[in-house]
Amino acid sequence: MPTAAELTIVRMTELNEEQLAHTFDLFAEGFYFIFSMISKDKAKLRDLFMDAFDREMAIVCLEGDTPVGMLACGNCQKQPIAMKKETCVRLLGKLKGGLVYAFAGTMLSSPKVKGADEGYLDYLTTDPAMRGRGVATLLLDRAREFFPYERFSFEVLSKNGNAIRLYRKLGYEEVKVKNDVFAMLVGSGRPVIFRVP
Repeated sequence: MPTAAELTIVRMTELNEEQLAHTFDLFAEGFYFIFSMISKDKAKLRDLFMDAFDREMAIVCLEGDTPVGMLACGNCQKQPIAMKKETCVRLLGKLKGGLVYAFAGTMLSSPKVKGADEGYLDYLTTDPAMRGRGVATLLLDRAREFFPYERFSFEVLSKNGNAIRLYRKLGYEEVKVKNDVFAMLVGSGRPVIFRVP
């Protein structure tokens, strides 16, 4: 098991193309339960989101040179994902790509916080082989060093019991449970909002 000293956190902008592709493979795997409605092809999901991501708004955990986790942070003006219509159409076809761009693109790019001093942590995922080894905790602990906000919040779906137990153990404050028709339709439960102390 790697120690915190063997893991490093870097901005996504520092990754080479191979590391970026690997990071977005992790992203496609980690969020497949949500985004499989867009495509069942994980390579297409990787390419779709790799093209849509603002790399200035994300950090990556490396074990040596290999990405093993990522975390992004939105603000009151924008979220890390801004879908590109041409990419949606190229990867998904004119009709489906246009629909994904119109609906998912709007939903994913809408800011989740209101204050200029508040960051919204999002898209936390780790390599399945590294789960339980402190990668997510390290990314959350180091977020303040990379993102210039006084307060942070994030959400986790209520059916993700492992994550909820981790966040409670870390002392994060559960502040609200939202109703979200989309999350409930995909069978993921309801979004639980946490605040980082």
